[in-house]
Amino acid sequence: MKHTRQAFFAGLMAVLLLLVGASGLQAKKPQPIEDFTADGLMYHILRQAPEGTVELIAPRDEMPKYSGDITVPDSVRLGENSYCVVAIGDAAFKGADELRSVTLGEQIRTIGAYAFAGCGKLERVGLPREIQAIRVGAFERCTVLDSVRLPETLRNVEFGLFRHCHALETVVFPESLQQIGEQAFAYCGGLQTVTLPEHLLTIDKEAFYQCSRLQEIAWPASLTRIGVRAFSNCIALRALDLPDRLRVLGESAFEGCTGLKTASLGSGLAEMGDAVFRNCYEMELLRIAPECKKVMRRTQFAGCLKLQIEVKE
Repeated sequence: MKHTRQAFFAGLMAVLLLLVGASGLQAKKPQPIEDFTADGLMYHILRQAPEGTVELIAPRDEMPKYSGDITVPDSVRLGENSYCVVAIGDAAFKGADELRSVTLGEQIRTIGAYAFAGCGKLERVGLPREIQAIRVGAFERCTVLDSVRLPETLRNVEFGLFRHCHALETVVFPESLQQIGEQAFAYCGGLQTVTLPEHLLTIDKEAFYQCSRLQEIAWPASLTRIGVRAFSNCIALRALDLPDRLRVLGESAFEGCTGLKTASLGSGLAEMGDAVFRNCYEMELLRIAPECKKVMRRTQFAGCLKLQIEVKE
């Protein structure tokens, strides 16, 4: 009986030793790499090789901020594997004070939220031709950026995308664009002329708020909605000729446009908010289609002491 117990305990110890050894081997198994650097830029692996993809991310704390003139390649290598660079991560270049220019690889499809926000010396950005999305605030407060050509595949300009880009003078919109989001170009004091693309449907709240030098807007026939305060305080605007398909003109859409002289409203207007033209002190003539009468109220024109309204035949 004694020998039987000893044999049982010896067998049990052998099993335990085997289990401990197996767990030790498992603990030592190398974990897959998630982040790595190549040519001074840091990447996060989205999909492992052989069909590997990565996004460029912000440098780690021990690394310096990105600076100078940077070209993001189409692909990077890690050991024997190649990874396609398909995205710029959220806040990847945010606050990079010495960044002057960026050229992005043609495989990039997404630029993350606030990716270049606060890059105060960024002068030029080369965007890929087939980008699908540029997320909120990506170029906010890039205060010396003076021109940008948006890719032909882009459908939406998201919230605050170029907000406070004070030097921005030229924006080339793609014909694919359908929506300009909230505050997308708010406080862009350098904008003087805007040509909106022919398939645009919506301009959202405060999209061009306080663009103080904006003088001329070419409106597309497709436009159906202008949001609340979308062009409020654009004091250099002189004339408006809004399209017939426009159905919604949001509250205070052109409030405080103190240089505005004439405006025209089309036959499709079905909703017109309060204070649309409030405090447009120099406004002298508003031409309206007969259908507009049903949506007009005095509160929409408070402070327009020189205004005459003419009904189109």
